[in-house]
Amino acid sequence: MTDTRAIASPPPNPLKNKTKAIAFVRSEVSGPDTPRHAAEVQRHALTLGYQHLYTVRPPADVGDPIRNVLSIAAGLEVEVIVVFDLGHVDNQPALVCDAGFDLETVCPQGTWTRSAQPKPGAEAGVA
Repeated sequence: MTDTRAIASPPPNPLKNKTKAIAFVRSEVSGPDTPRHAAEVQRHALTLGYQHLYTVRPPADVGDPIRNVLSIAAGLEVEVIVVFDLGHVDNQPALVCDAGFDLETVCPQGTWTRSAQPKPGAEAGVA
């Protein structure tokens, strides 16, 4: 006998098709505004419809905080890095875009698109 009962589909996952993003806030750049900047980059990511995974706030003793966030972004397979302003990427958006990520800024609001594709499973910035 053939089973004709309908198989229930799992409920749709609202996060499945959202673009993954991380926020990046450097305390040495934001200074006393660090907590506010962290909240604003997260809110900005969510407002743009991204799936905010994490806010990276590297400790002061990290030698190269930008390379550090690029490695984290590659490991999490995100597509977008959100910062408060370009000071967080040393006023060089190409550092992020050339590593294969889009860059979003809160102030002024802007988007820099990736100029390269990230290598799957590879850490960004590592040859």
